[in-house]
Amino acid sequence: MNVALPRNLENYVAELVQTSGYKGSDEVVSEALREHQSRRQILMTPELEQLLDEGLENLGQAKTTDELRHS
Repeated sequence: MNVALPRNLENYVAELVQTSGYKGSDEVVSEALREHQSRRQILMTPELEQLLDEGLENLGQAKTTDELRHS
């Protein structure tokens, strides 16, 4: 697989290879994708999706985070 990156990201990857102990750019990209995949799986659970759906259905009764903390 070949991936084209904008110049700033290409430079950033090269910097990480030089300064952070990565063996090559493929290792940097692989780690970044694993972290992205991990965060995505954690962030959007079925329970969270259900809570978001319920919140959208009740927008008229919505409260800010600050209001919820003080209620």
